[in-house]
Amino acid sequence: MEKYSTERFSATCSAADFTSSCVDIPKFLAFCRDCPNYGKNWMCPPFDFDPADIWRSYEKVRLVVLQIKLEGVGEGGNAEERAFRIIGGEKKKLLLELLEEEKKIKGSLSFFAGSCKLCAKCAREDGLPCRRPEMARHSIESIGADVSAALKKYLGLEICWIKDGKMPEYLTLAAALLLPPEK
Repeated sequence: MEKYSTERFSATCSAADFTSSCVDIPKFLAFCRDCPNYGKNWMCPPFDFDPADIWRSYEKVRLVVLQIKLEGVGEGGNAEERAFRIIGGEKKKLLLELLEEEKKIKGSLSFFAGSCKLCAKCAREDGLPCRRPEMARHSIESIGADVSAALKKYLGLEICWIKDGKMPEYLTLAAALLLPPEK
């Protein structure tokens, strides 16, 4: 069992400010094209919609970030496998939490860092519709957001990366909840 602690951060900003300072759709779609999930996962590009339309449809962006501090940094096998294992468990908890928020805030929509991993194999590969549309969400990056820039600007946080096969001081899990205009 992995030993770690989490620290939570949150910030809410206007969607217009977020979009003007932290969204670059062409840049991030280019990164997506290089990913093995491109065209093979319903939550990944190419899309049948314009990601800019999503950003224009919301008034605010609530960033929710978990910093995951590991005990025994650098220990316990392959760093990437260890990181994905830890982040996977926390991502699922955060997904369920934000899906509950969506139910409470009519018209809101959540996004995550990284690709959807709800199914072992995405139905898109077989030309079938998403099996879990009630839970599946796009990643923040796939709709053009620069998560590193957003975390730095709105929370003063840096993302640490695995380097030379060694775990960083902490892992970062970022999500966003887009909030509709208030009525």
